[in-house]
Amino acid sequence: MRPIHDHADGSRSTVSLFGRVIGWREYGDPSGVPVLFLHGWPGSSAQGICVDAPARARGLRIISIDRPGMGRSSRIRGRRFMDFPPLAAAVMDALGCGTFHVFGVSGGGPYALACAASLGSRVLSVLDCCGAPPLDDRSDRRRFSPIYRFMLWLHDHAPWLLHALLVPLCFFARFQLPWPLMRLMLIAVPARDRAALSQRSRFEEYFPSFHGAMVAGASAIYEDGQRYAEPWDFNPATITVPVRIWHGRCDNNFHWTLAEKLAARIPHAEFRLTDEGHYSLPIFQADAMLDDMMAAARSSAPAPA
Repeated sequence: MRPIHDHADGSRSTVSLFGRVIGWREYGDPSGVPVLFLHGWPGSSAQGICVDAPARARGLRIISIDRPGMGRSSRIRGRRFMDFPPLAAAVMDALGCGTFHVFGVSGGGPYALACAASLGSRVLSVLDCCGAPPLDDRSDRRRFSPIYRFMLWLHDHAPWLLHALLVPLCFFARFQLPWPLMRLMLIAVPARDRAALSQRSRFEEYFPSFHGAMVAGASAIYEDGQRYAEPWDFNPATITVPVRIWHGRCDNNFHWTLAEKLAARIPHAEFRLTDEGHYSLPIFQADAMLDDMMAAARSSAPAPA
């Protein structure tokens, strides 16, 4: 094993807001239309590299924020989804971005929708890519992957054990296993996801996002993960900005019917189902999703007088 270095492309910076440090990376076109990118769980702002090239080609400036506790951002104990939009808005203010799109991947999906519910007309459109669904209906847990169902059970019945299991994971994730062993581990993922991650260069390009979360420590990861096990503290039905929800038919983490169910709760949201997996969707469909995100904003713009 060898130490992992944060070699993900993208300029890096931090800003002090509300007495806390918030870290972010920038990808795409530095002078382009702003897009707030929200990473998954466990992850960090380095995940923004998955849309770097297609964003650059479309004149989009990707601003990828480390959620509180992840990457270089300070922890906020007891935070909820709706505590995030003011921080995100302050970062965008600091960068001179008045209005912007929001692109959330997996665990970033609920945060993207929270921004839509909270920031109103500042948000041009939202793209929710393979996003984590709400758990108002506990029966929906049956449509999660077995590992997620196990983690949710631990969260409910033995949270101390779930936290304890994260400690060795965080330690060993500071090292990158030899590529042959990493490739062997990919046998456990669906075929489409395996195709997306089986190239060593691509895997090493995206792995720093996971590593950025692991170095934050078990407590930070546990606190970030708690949000997904609890009811959302906002109502998706109040969202008025254009929303596109993309999900993979081969997504084993969250069954696609949960995404379809969420889309039905958001006024004027549109649902896109593809033949992708959870990890292949942002890798193979980034171009199409960015196009759809921009089209959603154009469709809601007022007609010229």
